[in-house]
Amino acid sequence: IIAASFIFVSNFTAADQYPNTSIGIIDINRVLTESKASKDASIQIEKIQKTVEEKANDKDLSIIAEREKLIEQQSVMAPEAFEVKVADFEKKVQSHQLERQDEFRKLDKMVQDARSEILELVKPILKDYSNELGITIILEKNSVILSADSMDMTDEVIKRLNKKLPKIKVKLDN
Repeated sequence: IIAASFIFVSNFTAADQYPNTSIGIIDINRVLTESKASKDASIQIEKIQKTVEEKANDKDLSIIAEREKLIEQQSVMAPEAFEVKVADFEKKVQSHQLERQDEFRKLDKMVQDARSEILELVKPILKDYSNELGITIILEKNSVILSADSMDMTDEVIKRLNKKLPKIKVKLDN
């Protein structure tokens, strides 16, 4: 009896060390698509992407025109001079491809930076809101199979984020 009561008491005191568990659910993808800052960032990103693509397309057309001109010159040029022109043209094409890859890498980084800025502001909002509700664990909705609608914190988090961060400045690094 003494041993059984000792086990019962030790299990009871171990349970006292941990708080009562209350779980909340957040849909981060919804926060990143429906918040005002996210919508504003998307509009800015689309404009920047369009500008970058237009510049790349203009450069593509320029390279195509230069290639056609080079093909026309082939019949009237000495083979050695033509080889030099072809080598210079290939360097331009390679340089353009590297520039284009760099621009797309910068676009990806710009999107990630905007997303990170929004997520960094969501963290304190989640912390404050979960403290208000007494929530000790927050799970991402995509990793939860089933939950009660009352556990979903997403709408309130979006509402608070919209108050704190209605707009975001998005820029492409040079």
